[in-house]
Amino acid sequence: MEEKPKFQLPGVGLRNLKTAFSAALCAALYFLIGRNPTFACIGAVYGMGSDMGDSWKQGGNRLIGTVIGGFLGMALFWLYRVLDPSGETRALLVPLLALGVVVLIVLAQMFQWPTAVQPGSVVLCIILFNTPVDTYVSYALNRMVDTGVGVLMSMLINYLFPRERLVRWIAWWKKRANALVPGFTPTHDRPD
Repeated sequence: MEEKPKFQLPGVGLRNLKTAFSAALCAALYFLIGRNPTFACIGAVYGMGSDMGDSWKQGGNRLIGTVIGGFLGMALFWLYRVLDPSGETRALLVPLLALGVVVLIVLAQMFQWPTAVQPGSVVLCIILFNTPVDTYVSYALNRMVDTGVGVLMSMLINYLFPRERLVRWIAWWKKRANALVPGFTPTHDRPD
């Protein structure tokens, strides 16, 4: 009978730590200025890649999608308010959403960023279906700014702490620890 391998937890790597650090910095910054950090933290998580190129790709998806979805959502909600000033015919939002998704996909393709469709659609749906009538413009603008802050925070962390630099620092600390405690071997030696 073949023995099943034991379950082993994956190690905590550098990208994991940088993502947590970036999200925590966003939360701390937003708490200091008295704002809700949710969307900045989400932007930080989306914006962290394995390197700057990957951060630009991942964060760009989120940021470009949020901006397209935000402006499109504002325009469609404005049209909804023109067509139904009372805001009571919520069913009118259904065809506006369908139109918005089509336009969103076309715009994402025009900007050569097709992976921005999913985050853009999320923002579009939130603006159309979950935003108070009086605050849809400020809500959309705030989501764009918050997402941008989070994405930029992750890009900054990746710029300041690239993998190569962190691997050198880890090797330096291991060497120092070995000098202080002969025979020191870390339990987790995987830098990623």
